[in-house]
Amino acid sequence: MKEIKVETFVLGPLETNSYLLSSGSEAVVIDCGMEPAPMLQAIRERELNVHSIYLTHMHLDHVGGVSALQKQTGATVYGNHNDLYLNDIPVKNGGSLEFKKLLDFEITDLKQGRKNILDNPVMIIETPGHTPGSLSYFFPAMGCIFVGDLLFMISVGRTDLPGGNSDELLSSIRNRIFILPGETQIFSGHGPMTTIKHEMRNNPLFV
Repeated sequence: MKEIKVETFVLGPLETNSYLLSSGSEAVVIDCGMEPAPMLQAIRERELNVHSIYLTHMHLDHVGGVSALQKQTGATVYGNHNDLYLNDIPVKNGGSLEFKKLLDFEITDLKQGRKNILDNPVMIIETPGHTPGSLSYFFPAMGCIFVGDLLFMISVGRTDLPGGNSDELLSSIRNRIFILPGETQIFSGHGPMTTIKHEMRNNPLFV
């Protein structure tokens, strides 16, 4: 099992956390927000081989830079196809009618299960609520999970956009995230890192 370095790039006007995970010269990205130039530059300068892009969900602020990243790296994009409805009408994605097709790249469907990422075991967890196809990525050996906009420090993801469901979101957190070890670090789609124990004890929706 190889050690993985996690770097956070805060991208775009909505300050989306986009994550670059690297082990030696091999790398993957979890979400790539709008205005991805800082991440693209880091990848070029360090000559990283980014072979995969993993999406937590397909809202504009989390996929706005994927096309540019894929063109630079040739990486395969993975995400849950339950979110493909967001490509039908861009306004569903928090965008405007000026946008055309947002997902102008192929997405390999990813379901709940186990996967190796950078020679580390990863649990892919389906965590619907913010969107129907939201995914979380749990790295047990690293003690961390990437949850997108499911859960934030002292808050949770919004559910008022098309496809959102507050009951599903709270159920995903209680039954699929809070069952993990309390010291697990939570890397969210926006804002600072937190832990499962901290949210169980302090998040007003769960205490």
